[in-house]
Amino acid sequence: MASTRMIELESQEVVSTSYATATATASLRVLASVSSLAAALLVATNHQERWGIRVDFTMFQVWVAFVVINLVCAVYAAATATLTRKLMSQSWLHNMDQLMVNLEAAATAGAGAVGAIAMWGNEASGWFAVCRMYRRYCNVGAAALVLSFAAALFLGFACARSRYPRTLPLV
Repeated sequence: MASTRMIELESQEVVSTSYATATATASLRVLASVSSLAAALLVATNHQERWGIRVDFTMFQVWVAFVVINLVCAVYAAATATLTRKLMSQSWLHNMDQLMVNLEAAATAGAGAVGAIAMWGNEASGWFAVCRMYRRYCNVGAAALVLSFAAALFLGFACARSRYPRTLPLV
């Protein structure tokens, strides 16, 4: 009677996620969700009135998009954080993570560009710095940009972990 021996190839290895790996990934996603939600809430509740002129985020389409994208990213990060152990082996997770990182980065960059013009103006274009008059509004907007950038970083690290879900063995 002949004995058959199966050789397991490296590509056939089953990817398993440890508790520590899932916890680290879920933590990154929770941090991304919290910072993204905080950025959206800061901008949505930010307003200042001076000389009868009220300034809020609805005056600028880029800030409206910033709020919407940050809310979408917060919901996505929270949903994937709660289902981390089930989703780590899904092939589409990395692609969705990339999409969310890119959306978060685009929203932050767009709002940052408008914020820079509001802060320093552009004399060649005839745009004057408005942050001299609305300093509190601009300071809150800057804090929201920092939180949104942090959310993009946290989502970026979670995206890298979804691409390479296994941790290397300690030698």
